[in-house]
Amino acid sequence: MNSSSRRFRRALWLSAAAAAAVTVAVTGLTSSVAASPALPGYPAPQGIYAPFTNCPLNSQVMHESTQFTLCIGALAVNGTITLGNITTTVVSPVQVQFGAYTPPGATNYATVQAPPGGLSKQLITGPDLIPESLTTALGCPSSNATVEALCKKATSRGGNYNTVYALAQSAGNITNFDLTSWTQPIKFQLINPLLGSSCYIGQDGLPAVLNPSLTLNSANIVYDPDPTAHPDTFVIVANATASDTTFVAPQVTGCGPGGAANIAVDEAIDASAGLPAASGVNSLTLTGAFDIAACTASSDSSLPQPQDDAAILLSAFKASSSAMPNARHAITAAQIRKLLK
Repeated sequence: MNSSSRRFRRALWLSAAAAAAVTVAVTGLTSSVAASPALPGYPAPQGIYAPFTNCPLNSQVMHESTQFTLCIGALAVNGTITLGNITTTVVSPVQVQFGAYTPPGATNYATVQAPPGGLSKQLITGPDLIPESLTTALGCPSSNATVEALCKKATSRGGNYNTVYALAQSAGNITNFDLTSWTQPIKFQLINPLLGSSCYIGQDGLPAVLNPSLTLNSANIVYDPDPTAHPDTFVIVANATASDTTFVAPQVTGCGPGGAANIAVDEAIDASAGLPAASGVNSLTLTGAFDIAACTASSDSSLPQPQDDAAILLSAFKASSSAMPNARHAITAAQIRKLLK
């Protein structure tokens, strides 16, 4: 690796160390406040609204919509992701939840609001097994003393010490939301006892920026059972496939025993995995449910204005029951867009 790349890695390590120090200091001051995580602020919805357990309907900005307010709940149950030359089967369900609204004077399709609890609740999933051992990922045996020490430990201890899991986490706000596509920064924690707790592909400042595009395999619309109390309120129930082959996969950082010794471990994993990897090399495919709860009362000229879409949705959530007698009607992506104009 050339000297400029080494200096860059050294800078990354120093920045991470400084950030960790600040985090420890801040945590010491705010732990009593942060002890209780933020909650949605409404009872768990039922029936057609059951998927929307973490929508930010109590956020003030969601009540300022001038066209529509949405709750998005996606649950992917299978798929694959390729980073560099490593392809991992997605076994753990991947849940994505957020809200979207049209603020006054909006020029884009919609503005995204993270769920209660922040970005950590925007993407929830579990670790998936990477289909290669740690010794393979490190390129064992190694001429570097630090890497070779990990090779020997992984070989002698086996089990969890020689397996690697990847855990996808949010690394920034969702942007560019356009109903069937959006931009979502992601980082991937590599989990193994020998790699430490700060081993990631990507980081908050340099994530993998995914641009998933949805293909609706099927979609149905279900209207709220009480249109008088909840006008222009409905749920889109869809099965969809999200895919992206355009994103760049960043390099590995923070892996190993700690400090500057991590640099050699990072470089070894990068060399084995083919990271960083340019656009066109990496890919993502996820298939599962993609549901939208929507209220468009704020743009309905037949209703007295202004209407509070978020308040109407919140009322619908609270009034929901487990009964699902409503008729479902097939709907296309084009028809959904027409409803939300």
